Amino acid sequence: MNEDAIRSLLTEEAWTRTALTTYTVPMFQEIDTTIAGIQGSEDLLEVKSICDEHLKKNKNSIAALYISGIISVMRKSFDYGNITNLIEMFIENGKDGIAEFLSLKVLDAFEDKYVLRILASIYEKQGKREEAYALYERLVAVDFEETELLITLAEKALEQDQREKAIAYYKKAFQRYLNAQSYQSVIEVFTILFDMMPDEFPYVLSLAERIAEKFNGEPAFKPIGALYQRSLEHDNYDNAIDAMKTILDFSPTNDWAREQLVATYKKKYANHSRLASCIESSNLDKAYRDIHLAINEFEKNIAFDKGSFVFHKSWAIGRIKEITSEHVIIDFPSKRGHSMSLAMAFSSLQVLPAQHIWVLKSLFPKDKLKEKFITDVPWGLRTLIQSNGNAATLKTMKSEIVPSILSAKEWTSWLNKAKKVLMNDPLIGFLPNASDVYTVRETPISYEEKSLGIFRNEKRFYAKVKIIRDFLINGDVESDFFIEMVKYFRDQCSIYQGVTDQVISSYLLVDYLARRYPFIARPEGAEFKHLYGMLDSIEQTFEAIEDAELKKAFIDKVVETEDPERVPVVLVSLYPYYLTNYIMDTLREQGKNRVISDMFKKACRNYKENADLFTYLSRSYDRKFWEKKIRIPFETLITSQLQLLDYAFNAIEAKRATAENKKIVKTLLTILFDERSLYQFLDEANEGQAQRINFIIQRMESLEMSKKLEVKHVILERFPDFVFLGEDLDSKEMVSSGLMVTRTRYIEKQNELDHIMNVEIPENSKEIGAALELGDLRENSEFKAAKEKQGILNATMVKLTDEISRANVITKEQIDVSKVSFGTKVTLKNNITGDMQEYRILGPWESNPNENTISYMAPFGAKLLNHTPGERFTFDINEKPYDFTVESIEAIAI
Repeated sequence: MNEDAIRSLLTEEAWTRTALTTYTVPMFQEIDTTIAGIQGSEDLLEVKSICDEHLKKNKNSIAALYISGIISVMRKSFDYGNITNLIEMFIENGKDGIAEFLSLKVLDAFEDKYVLRILASIYEKQGKREEAYALYERLVAVDFEETELLITLAEKALEQDQREKAIAYYKKAFQRYLNAQSYQSVIEVFTILFDMMPDEFPYVLSLAERIAEKFNGEPAFKPIGALYQRSLEHDNYDNAIDAMKTILDFSPTNDWAREQLVATYKKKYANHSRLASCIESSNLDKAYRDIHLAINEFEKNIAFDKGSFVFHKSWAIGRIKEITSEHVIIDFPSKRGHSMSLAMAFSSLQVLPAQHIWVLKSLFPKDKLKEKFITDVPWGLRTLIQSNGNAATLKTMKSEIVPSILSAKEWTSWLNKAKKVLMNDPLIGFLPNASDVYTVRETPISYEEKSLGIFRNEKRFYAKVKIIRDFLINGDVESDFFIEMVKYFRDQCSIYQGVTDQVISSYLLVDYLARRYPFIARPEGAEFKHLYGMLDSIEQTFEAIEDAELKKAFIDKVVETEDPERVPVVLVSLYPYYLTNYIMDTLREQGKNRVISDMFKKACRNYKENADLFTYLSRSYDRKFWEKKIRIPFETLITSQLQLLDYAFNAIEAKRATAENKKIVKTLLTILFDERSLYQFLDEANEGQAQRINFIIQRMESLEMSKKLEVKHVILERFPDFVFLGEDLDSKEMVSSGLMVTRTRYIEKQNELDHIMNVEIPENSKEIGAALELGDLRENSEFKAAKEKQGILNATMVKLTDEISRANVITKEQIDVSKVSFGTKVTLKNNITGDMQEYRILGPWESNPNENTISYMAPFGAKLLNHTPGERFTFDINEKPYDFTVESIEAIAI
């Protein structure tokens, strides 16, 4: 679309002399149709620039505001304020329909909380309650200061019998009230969750702990007290004890909690023969004794009871037969009825639970335990982990059961099953600072907690960045787990010795999070301008940043803080290290078209020094852009691309930056040959230009002979009398024959093309249609796979169509046995080894080197062509010498 057409639209009476009250949605849809016809980001930005310029003189131009804003939305640029301005204008004038239309445009690209509120209010006025609530659900996901609405959504979910959904909203409300330190609101929501989740004691206790951490004084312990009372009412003494222990962790001198703890222990162990003595000896009920020491001593003493299993380092597993205030009598396998003093028992014996692996080994035969471990892997894992103090590695587990229960081979099989359980069982987690140490949990591990565990154990900085980015999509950003991860990055950019890419990246990430989430605090004393000024090398730092979004943020900050005169210079210097359109678009938005043009010209002119950049620009921008915008002739572009291809081939041969140069070769071959850019140029070239291009191509030793011959064929089709300077006439004869093939292979290729066009492509189209019905294309693996297959099928179809169009079927009568040529079998004497070697010379379709059938277009086959019987000839391929004498030539059946 040209500039005049846009300017004409902006000045049409329909848009300049119409009152706001007379605008309609179809008028904007007409503009959408016009914008849809604009191809490429370059033209879109040009149109936006025209509209922005128009707005400087006509600030209320509806068309200009809409076009400028909608292009920003299309480009996912946050500079779409013109659309929100329009929404406000139309709402003020009672045009809710247009405001809704514009709001939906924005919300297709952004979860803008302001626009979400506006559209929800429109739906409320229209009586569309369900549509409004759907927007409220989206709103609370992006507006982290909105809490009352969470309560409203939770109540609505309860009305619709969606209990789990309601709980999720109440949990979010709890966190937000807690962040806001609103004690009364926190207590109200806690009470609701307390009533809704009576069987989830560990989780509700964790909420109560967070209240105690956030608020000071006795009121902070009220929720824990409520949990204690409920546990007592249900005779759940273990939970009641945990509740009192929690209060005592916060307040060790809390007399009430201590009294309740003692009272609960008495209820739990009411039938224990030594209850009173254990309380007395531990001083559990004495305020002067440290409560935690008293608890440890009491629980150790109370564990000694008749029937308890114990372990002795010399006598192994035993069982307490009798216990008095003075002595303990224990049955060990080798010492039945062994007596020891109570003091000696406490110091030398370890009480074991009945399900401890050592106890099980002592009670059950090996075969029975083996069967149990093999048939019930989760049970085996829990047993081993809990037997090791609820913290065990796989190595520790193996030492417990190999070879005492499983053989080494059986362990290997068991381990494979165990690993799957460890990955998927939500009740088995790992220690916070040791991801290889497994633990059995009381409550299922959440995504948030698991992510934090992985984050803590991850050593690589940018892998941590990836974890937090995944968390933003899948986790609860208002959780303490997220806050801890963010703290790591805040510390990175607050405490440092030198400014590295990781310091800069930490600042950029936290800055982004702080802008998105108001409860995230920015790094104290850290500013990008200061950090940026301390960099030893801007380019090296930028190159080291491994996260694409952080590279974008770095670019944005450069534009924001750098001297305006230096911005283009810096951005151009960064381009080779971030080969996307982002820097280009940023420069264009800055109005630096001259800088862009100079960068393209420099890359094309100095293609060796800017190999990656020039390759990227060649791939990303078509001939029209290079010629029209950059004013570089097509011949100059093609010549630079060919020369860079030759340079990359040579670099690979010399083993210099092999991986990088292979990428360059692959890209340029695709542009020049597969996408036929080179042939497009040759179709328009004069003889002099064709001669120059052919000279460059024929000197490329690593370029496939088939491509060299194809270029000659294209040139001869355009210029039948063309003389290839420096080459003999035989090569011309070979080229003029096109692609030589046998009739059998020609028919096979036609059948292959027919099958692709009439079977595979229609089937692929059905696959794409089915995949589209699955929804969101960003996460639609079926759609991506089908589209990839479509690309492969189309490329194969184009290649086959081209080859078949150039194919020249050679019959037996056309075979020339006076020299090595297509359709002949040649017997050669290898003058280096003295061996006799036979080769069949056919085309690329028939080639099979394993059977000595060689393509005349392959490097080796091309070197054999046109030699006659008795002739001796030599050549080198890839630095390997060859020396042959032609012994005989005969025709082969084709």
